[in-house]
Amino acid sequence: MLTILPRHDLKALVQSVVPSSLQKSVAVPVSTRSAHPSATRPDGDGDRIASSRPSFTPHHANAHPTRPTLLLNSASDAFQLHPDVRFVWANTLLLLRRMVLAVTTSVDLGDGVVVKLREERDNESVPLRTGCRVWSCARLLSSWLASPAIASTFVRDRDVLELGAGVGAVGLTCAALGASSVTMTDRDPATLSLSHANAQINGHYSGVSPCDVSVIALDWDDVSSYLSDETNGYGLIVAADALYLPEHCASLPRAVAAHVAPGGVVVIACGLRRAGLLEELVAQLRECGLGDDLDVDGNALALRRDEGDDDAAVATASEHAHDGEQIAAAGGYVLITARVGEDWTPPSALSREAVREAKRAKEEEEEEESLDGGGGAVKKVRSAAPTAAAPAAASDDDDDDDDADILSEVNSDANSAMGDFLDEFAELDANDDDDDDDDARRRRFAANAASSDDDDDHHDAPEWPPYRVVVAASETATSSLDPATIAACVASLTINGFVVVEGNSDGGGGIVPDELAARAKDASATYLHELLANGVRDRRGLDPCADIFRYAEVCSRARGGRRYDVTAERRRAGAAGEGRGPASAAAAAAAAAAAWDALRVATDPFVTPILAASGLMSPDPDGGDGAGRSVVTAVGCVTSRPGAPAQRFHADGVKRGIVNVFVPLVHVTKLNGPTAFKRGSHAWDHDAAYLDARQRKLREDAEEIAPELARGSLLMYDYAVVHAGGGNGGDADRPLAYVMHSRAGVEDTWNFPDESVWD
Repeated sequence: MLTILPRHDLKALVQSVVPSSLQKSVAVPVSTRSAHPSATRPDGDGDRIASSRPSFTPHHANAHPTRPTLLLNSASDAFQLHPDVRFVWANTLLLLRRMVLAVTTSVDLGDGVVVKLREERDNESVPLRTGCRVWSCARLLSSWLASPAIASTFVRDRDVLELGAGVGAVGLTCAALGASSVTMTDRDPATLSLSHANAQINGHYSGVSPCDVSVIALDWDDVSSYLSDETNGYGLIVAADALYLPEHCASLPRAVAAHVAPGGVVVIACGLRRAGLLEELVAQLRECGLGDDLDVDGNALALRRDEGDDDAAVATASEHAHDGEQIAAAGGYVLITARVGEDWTPPSALSREAVREAKRAKEEEEEEESLDGGGGAVKKVRSAAPTAAAPAAASDDDDDDDDADILSEVNSDANSAMGDFLDEFAELDANDDDDDDDDARRRRFAANAASSDDDDDHHDAPEWPPYRVVVAASETATSSLDPATIAACVASLTINGFVVVEGNSDGGGGIVPDELAARAKDASATYLHELLANGVRDRRGLDPCADIFRYAEVCSRARGGRRYDVTAERRRAGAAGEGRGPASAAAAAAAAAAAWDALRVATDPFVTPILAASGLMSPDPDGGDGAGRSVVTAVGCVTSRPGAPAQRFHADGVKRGIVNVFVPLVHVTKLNGPTAFKRGSHAWDHDAAYLDARQRKLREDAEEIAPELARGSLLMYDYAVVHAGGGNGGDADRPLAYVMHSRAGVEDTWNFPDESVWD
């Protein structure tokens, strides 16, 4: 069952945000069809699953004069409407894209055994939280475990631990197949909530369930969150589709080794997406002592494409390019099994005593740092009944406020979302605090920054510094910042999470010379054209305007996003800008890399002292062992084309020590889509296993700032700050060049894969 926005609500939405004089220019949505062949199909209960993304087509001049029935296919089609509708329509689509859809699906294990699952889907082709839905690899592993021989040997009467459980598909499959107990773990509060809800849906909190089901937070990288100090280990450990990042290759085997019981079995199913990760995972499993009886099978799991969309795994894989298509291109699915002997003991660093010591150290640290009695870890939830310690998805009798935090359905959230949208829309022309006297602000916050190193009041009620710092003409001319200017920039970067550094308005507001910005704009546009036309379209056979693709040189991470991230090839041998592909593409790559490097050279005198004073590049989070040195790990350009919808709020990464520097190559206005930031969000614990009500409230109420930018100015932001690129309602590209600065040894390992578009 998929909750969708009814036709009359969509009509009301359009009428609410489009001026009445222009409403005749907008077609009224009358369906939620999609051109994708898998957008509507039967689900396991016989209902119809519609596309999670409403589809619209333009109201053409030859449509019925009194009964418009055609719809807009994408934001770009809105440009065939009245020009004044463009910006309003882009914001309407942003509202629709923010809605979360609650979907009920199922895993059929045969012989009448069905596991029902609730999942969350964003109005995005690539969800914000990948763990909140069932992926094809989990379906394949569940089917493999359900075969009678496997179920009786590996599952029945065993204590099972699922690592990276997501919605709990594999864990609940084991419960249905006769496991004695199942413990489902993850580190994301949203997935923990869904796992708990799904355990309840399948009757494991009824008091009569034969399987004891638990849901608990566990972070593979945090030994203090491990459970092995409380148990004698687990007879079966399962993990599905848990290999996304290089760091998982080491952290997953450690978590496995710490929890497997003597004589236990480990089953890991992987959908391959990146070259080299499987080999590294296997090597790390062996390093942890799990290699004596280890098997890697590339044939055990496979999509039964001959059965078409009637096969649930095939249908699931077809919904997302980075699920089915990317896995198929990188090598398919692999099943790893390992058995340990009856005399098994984990490595000393992962022993029961080591885990207990880590917990004691964590408790002592929390006691020392406890300033406000913030939220603690999620406690284990047993199947006897939901408790207050459970993630807030346990019961239909919960308060409305708790329900809102569980599974947001479109109809229940529509009114509040509309209210928020209208408030934001009404405030679009509101002035910010940029009219303050710049020198006075700079002096005030320079003093604050110098005296607030040990001021813990920022945790409760931060005094937000101005996020816009104006550099004096003399500083721009000499490419040298005064100490007060540096302090003001540091205050905003470290407290707000971002800072706009711009020149005096009399000089146009830019710091980078206009000729360098113009050169980078032209070179970026030429290279992007080569990549999209000759690479993505001709070489790969993809639609650059509609498809999702991720290559070493260019990425488009949302279907129909019309937003392209182009970068120099960072992890390949050879000099920067050494292009591949046809001669025209190689020449364009070299020209773009040279133009981006020129921007780096021009911005370094301003950026380097700010980073040095911020302490963000220091190996010590407290800056105790020096300011540290930053290295440039990437240069490139993000281009938003006309009609590009706004992004969902997200953080580029969670590692400390990466700061991105945007250099706008055109003026960025409210029309062509400034980037919005959630003030102070870089300080949030993005890996927190659970958020208490206070922490959720702080995040919900976080102020959103979307600064307009002058061409050639600088926008510096912490990689962990939560942000969203705005929708481009203009009629021209909006290119933002960037220079990524990282602390030594830290690198973005996810946003760009190794595979070249020219391979």
